[in-house]
Amino acid sequence: MDRESRFKSGDRVKIRPDEPTPFAGLEAVVQEIEPHPRGVEKLDRYVVLFEWGEKQAFYDAQLL
Repeated sequence: MDRESRFKSGDRVKIRPDEPTPFAGLEAVVQEIEPHPRGVEKLDRYVVLFEWGEKQAFYDAQLL
């Protein structure tokens, strides 16, 4: 059964402020979506683009 990811390409997201990463609390735009192969939404990965041009990947649970 196919399902849609929580975010779509082009969506603005925010990295959770409590994440242990230097990107905590920053906003970015979703560039790519890597759904979890077994359909676990919290383990979907998103490649996001920050305004200064850097790309990073985060799990669904790390994003708001």
